[in-house]
Amino acid sequence: MTPIRIARTEVTPEILFSPTERTLSIEGECHPENPAAFFGPFLALLQQYLETAQPGSFMMNVRFAYINSASTKAMRQIFVMLHEATLRGCSVDINWEFDSDDDAIQELGQDLLYGIGVTTVVFNEVMIDI
Repeated sequence: MTPIRIARTEVTPEILFSPTERTLSIEGECHPENPAAFFGPFLALLQQYLETAQPGSFMMNVRFAYINSASTKAMRQIFVMLHEATLRGCSVDINWEFDSDDDAIQELGQDLLYGIGVTTVVFNEVMIDI
């Protein structure tokens, strides 16, 4: 599978996916007009990768300046995919970065993780100063 780079826009985050490095990075504003259209193709590729490659480890780094509620569904889907990967033996680390003044983004990460019962990944809250 080839790496994926989706360029950042004013309303969509940059997405960098490296199958060889077993990493995913999502960074920026996230409020596309149609989140399903934006995330859909990428989610299908990520699902295929996690099921067929069955990596031994995987790291996701997330840093949102803003995310709308409609886009959180896609993030929820990613968290579920990563949880399912752990059940197949993959060690998953999520680095959830947030501005020290942004309680909403910090709490969103916790809600995504614990709200859907994902307890098999390593979840690191990383406070940053933007």
